[in-house]
Amino acid sequence: MIEVSETIAHHILDHDFGVMVGTLHLPLTVHTVTMFCISVVLLGVGMLMARRGKSVFSRLMSTIGEEYVGFMRDGIVVPGMGQEGRPFLSYFCTLFLFILFSNLAGLIPEVKTITSNIAVTGALALCSGVLIVYCGIKFHGVVGFIKTFVPGGTPWWLVPLIFPLEVISLIIRVCVLAIRLFANMLSGHMVLLSLLLIIFIIGQMSKIAGTGAAIPAMGLEIFMTCLELLVAFLQAYVFTLLTSIYAGLVIHSH
Repeated sequence: MIEVSETIAHHILDHDFGVMVGTLHLPLTVHTVTMFCISVVLLGVGMLMARRGKSVFSRLMSTIGEEYVGFMRDGIVVPGMGQEGRPFLSYFCTLFLFILFSNLAGLIPEVKTITSNIAVTGALALCSGVLIVYCGIKFHGVVGFIKTFVPGGTPWWLVPLIFPLEVISLIIRVCVLAIRLFANMLSGHMVLLSLLLIIFIIGQMSKIAGTGAAIPAMGLEIFMTCLELLVAFLQAYVFTLLTSIYAGLVIHSH
């Protein structure tokens, strides 16, 4: 019989390769290797989009790159941050593609979804948090940024209460970015695995039942895979959009 828990854990949890250099243990895991491969692919895609050539393929990649950058600028960065967000356009373009490729990688057999690891989504959220704080300091200065945590017109006796609440609110926003992406990708991948395992479990119980159950189970699996594709794009978009909005709230605090 198929061990459901072990199978799901194998596809969800990270695995250390146990690489040792003398007495030094290198933190080389499946997720780190996958992350490195995604970074290399993104670097290659970016170079293809930036390259100007006369071939049909070069022109096509250049056009796709221009349309993508235009979409990120006019659909996410400028609406969320205003014109002040233009210098940060490259970060948002990279962020969206990295999350998207990381989400889609989990649909490839034997490749794990690294965004189902809270450490990965936490690091992405931390980068966005640093960007948000940097925007506040850049456009308001250190003292001005601290003052943004106290809304204008707040009575002085409420400042000791409002200030820590606003700071906690900013921290919660960053944490929510990590948890939302992690939870959605983890749950979606577990549902896909569970539906796929139904076919094999019933098939082992009875060949007749397995044949009858495989057809609707496969249909549901295909539907959920298509839904997972939509979720992969949607989660990358939502993460990038919320980062832009949170940074915009800091920039335009009054």
